[in-house]
Amino acid sequence: MNLDDIKDNLKSQLGQTWARIEESSLYNQLRDRFENLTPTRQKLVMVATGILLALFVISIPYSYYATSNDYVLEFEEKRNLIRELLKVTRESSEVPDIPAAPSGDMLRGTVENQLRGANLLPEQMKGIEVITADTGLIPRSLLETGLKINLAKLNLRQIIDIGYNIQNISPSVKMSDVNVFSNSEDPKYFDVEFKLVTLAVPQMNIPSAEPEEVGKGKKPFRRGGDQ
Repeated sequence: MNLDDIKDNLKSQLGQTWARIEESSLYNQLRDRFENLTPTRQKLVMVATGILLALFVISIPYSYYATSNDYVLEFEEKRNLIRELLKVTRESSEVPDIPAAPSGDMLRGTVENQLRGANLLPEQMKGIEVITADTGLIPRSLLETGLKINLAKLNLRQIIDIGYNIQNISPSVKMSDVNVFSNSEDPKYFDVEFKLVTLAVPQMNIPSAEPEEVGKGKKPFRRGGDQ
C-alpha cells in the first residue's frame, strides 16, 4: 500500500465519520443554535472553538514532554541513590574491624593497671565490680558485660585523666555513665563512679595472638590532654 492509498483511505474514513456527525441530532441542534446567533457572537464562538482546538493539539506534545521530565527526574533520583549506596558500601569496606571485646575479668585487670599507673592511694580505690551491661542507648543484645569503678577523693585533673584512659582501652569498650559527687569529708575533692560496657562484636576470622615483647605488655598511663 503506497502513500496515495493511505491518503484515500484516511479521507474516506474522515468523510464517513463527518457524515455520521452531521446526521446526529446533537450536531443539528448545535448548528441551529449557531445559525440563530448574531454575527458577532458567531465570531466569538468560532474564536473560542479555535482556541480550544489549539489547546487540545498543544496538550498532546506537552503531555509527552511532562511525562519525559518525570522520567528524567526519577532516573536522576535513582542514579543519585545508587551512587550514595556505592559510596556507603565503599566506605564501610574501608572501616577496620573492631577487635573482640575483653572479658569482664580481663577488663577489670586492665583498669586496675590503669589506676595503679595513676598513682592513686589505696583509700582512693573503693572497688571495681563486674556488672550486667545495661545502657539506654545500646540494645542489650549488642552488649556482653559491664564494669563499675568507684573512686574517692579525686581532683578534677585526676577525673579527666582516668576517664580519658579507661575509655580508650579498646574500641569495643565504651563508657556508658559517669557520676560525680562531692566528697563528704573534703568538699575540695570528688567521689566518682565510672561505668563501662563491652560490645558484642562478631569475629569472622580471629587471628592467633602473638606473644608480646618484654617491656611492651603494660600500656603507659596518659594524660587526658596528651595526644
